[in-house]
Amino acid sequence: MVLVSAGAVVVGAALVFLALPRDPSGGEELFQPPTSYTAELVDGDVLGSVDAPVVIELYSDFQCPACKLLVTGRFSRLVSEFVVPGTVRIEAKDIDILGSGSPSESLELAAGARCAAEQDRYWQFHDLVFWNQGRENRGDHDAAFIALVADAAELDRTAFDACLGRTDGRASIRAQTAAALGAGISSTPTLMVNGQPIVGVPEYEPLAALIRQLAAEATPAVP
Repeated sequence: MVLVSAGAVVVGAALVFLALPRDPSGGEELFQPPTSYTAELVDGDVLGSVDAPVVIELYSDFQCPACKLLVTGRFSRLVSEFVVPGTVRIEAKDIDILGSGSPSESLELAAGARCAAEQDRYWQFHDLVFWNQGRENRGDHDAAFIALVADAAELDRTAFDACLGRTDGRASIRAQTAAALGAGISSTPTLMVNGQPIVGVPEYEPLAALIRQLAAEATPAVP
């Protein structure tokens, strides 16, 4: 009983630590996320098989604390149990609903992710940002932080910097944000699971049960 309780305290403390905003721009090294991605799973900002029976459209804002909890608390298991076997495909839909000021930190992070996607390193960039997420609109996600993430994600910095200097990526994110708001998506994270909306951070087991149900419905019965 004592050992179990002590273990629970340690796990709880770790989760609390991860939930706290970080300030890597102050010289702190980036925390390395535990999830890895094989090349065959990745196509830009899409993760998983084109034939997956269940598609999750994942609407996130890179400054969203609840999105961080989704990534740090659910994502690794979701990938290993459903994406790798070919049951789920995740399509990232990065939007800017929390950013303020000029430049918008949410927009700049999403633009960086878009540039990482051009090198098929989107998910590495995505995870690094969320596991090292700072405070909202306080300058924690400045150009120096984005450069730090780009290096940690092992991006070609010449190509990345050139991409980040363009404006088309930001225009695309603004358009995606407007489309999401027009569709009634005003909170992140929002997961559209085969078109069914889940707002907020879902408990893992109900989400897994829904995925299994939808996958079974999409699979033809064997005669």
